Amino acid sequence: MTPDTASDADLAARERALQAREEPYAQATVVRREPPVSATVGDRALVTADGELHGWIGGVSCAQSRVADEAQSAIADGEPRLIGIAPDPDAIDRPGLEAFPMQCHSQGTLEVFIDPVRPATRLLVVGGSPIAHSLVRLASELDVEVVLVDPDGADADIPTETTVLTTLESDEIVEAVGSGPLVAIASMGEYDARGVVAGIRAGAPYIGLVASETRAAETVDHVAGLLEEAPDTVRDAVTSPAGIDISASSAPEIATSLLAELVEVRATTSGVAASSGLATHTAASNACDADTADTSESATETASCCGGGERPSTTEASDESAVDPVCGMTVDPDEAPQITHQKTTYYFCCHGCADAFRTEPDEYLEESTTETMNSV
Repeated sequence: MTPDTASDADLAARERALQAREEPYAQATVVRREPPVSATVGDRALVTADGELHGWIGGVSCAQSRVADEAQSAIADGEPRLIGIAPDPDAIDRPGLEAFPMQCHSQGTLEVFIDPVRPATRLLVVGGSPIAHSLVRLASELDVEVVLVDPDGADADIPTETTVLTTLESDEIVEAVGSGPLVAIASMGEYDARGVVAGIRAGAPYIGLVASETRAAETVDHVAGLLEEAPDTVRDAVTSPAGIDISASSAPEIATSLLAELVEVRATTSGVAASSGLATHTAASNACDADTADTSESATETASCCGGGERPSTTEASDESAVDPVCGMTVDPDEAPQITHQKTTYYFCCHGCADAFRTEPDEYLEESTTETMNSV
């Protein structure tokens, strides 16, 4: 390995660039040396996540390789470490130091402190449900930056340091949250697909979806259509049902199960790759129950988006209302998401139905026509 003998100014510039790109790296600093190694105390280098070493810790190639390897391990587990490289490792071995043999002919001894620098963990929570808001409150106790996507979340009862996005545009969400966030989606069917799309586009190592098995499958198909990807590819990117199995039933309990899984994923992936985790069907199947415990009209609409129950009757639609062609719900055109297809505008109870229609409009229009004919 040929080191990049950059100046302190060059290293500082490279470090700023890594931080701006939110890429993890490690600082390696020589804290002790014995000749004939060419390094001096205070020499330092930066090591990227792929093992590239920039800077100077001496010209000994075996020492550089060892530092690069240990730096990558430090980046992965987030733990700083002190390593020693000497002809006789036992001579320098002591508590707090991990000793390795100096295998280069030049010999000498080096001790190097390696300190990983990882970007702050970001958690993207998608949804305005009690589960989503409870997760935001719980996560505020951890060392994470929380971003909540909730079109109605401006006045939500959540910590003031939470970043609240009212947009559902995936590009705007990705721009706000940055790359590689952990993602938890609990919109109860309203805009699940939007959350998954944003998570995939942000390169999320974990996308947890609180949903029943049926609704999760529908969401995967919708996202596959929106992204023009194979359903299996999308399915592999999504963890559903999401959450550790703690027999959760209420919204706070389900949020706790989600947070437990997120902590596990953060510890095992270092924001680089997704972990399947220990998910349970209990948390997801109870999600709708926890979020729609009352019998109000709004609760009935939410249950419909969750994929539970029968379609509500549309025979009472007035001139001021419209019928969602996906789920058959009566909606207020002034407040409902809308899509214009073949010069006709259609209205939807939620963004989930709108996304489903956008993917396969002819399918839902055909179903609507068939139902109308059968009712005559």
